[in-house]
Amino acid sequence: MSNPQTTLGQLITGTIERDAVHIAVAPVVAAHVLIPGEAIGFLANDQETVGRDVEPIGIVDPFLKASVRTGQRFWMFLYPNTITSLNHVWSHPAFSNEPKVDAKAASERWMRDWAVKHMGCDYYGDGEKRSPELAYADAIEAGHSHRVGPYEDARDHIDSEWWSHWETITGQHGDREEYFSCAC
Repeated sequence: MSNPQTTLGQLITGTIERDAVHIAVAPVVAAHVLIPGEAIGFLANDQETVGRDVEPIGIVDPFLKASVRTGQRFWMFLYPNTITSLNHVWSHPAFSNEPKVDAKAASERWMRDWAVKHMGCDYYGDGEKRSPELAYADAIEAGHSHRVGPYEDARDHIDSEWWSHWETITGQHGDREEYFSCAC
């Protein structure tokens, strides 16, 4: 007995029972008027807008009852046997598989860079670099204590962007209007 998943897009030979199949679909936007079942692909380096006269990777939803107008969103049915994995979240060579951005991790990276730049030198010593971990810990503490230690210029760089990252990292609401002092 043939597997209908691997024989879609081909004529059926021999005897086969009815079955159900997975078809990879993706939400896309029409670049121009398209008809149900028409071969389509992505325009330029766009992974949302599709049209004809490009390398086709699928078809317009064949179950639609009318044409798709320019700018309308619809399901693109990808060609059978072209996806490289299937778990209801699939991959396909024409789609980027960039991971979702973890907001807290992104804010931590931003804050670590900020801390090294603004609190990263040994103020009282010989000007050597402080460890990035210590600078980061001091930056996070500054949001609690409103003190930047001896790093006077750091307070000039605590703005709404800084507070947004601090709040994402700590999960707390920052005192955005509070004055910051140094400890010189």
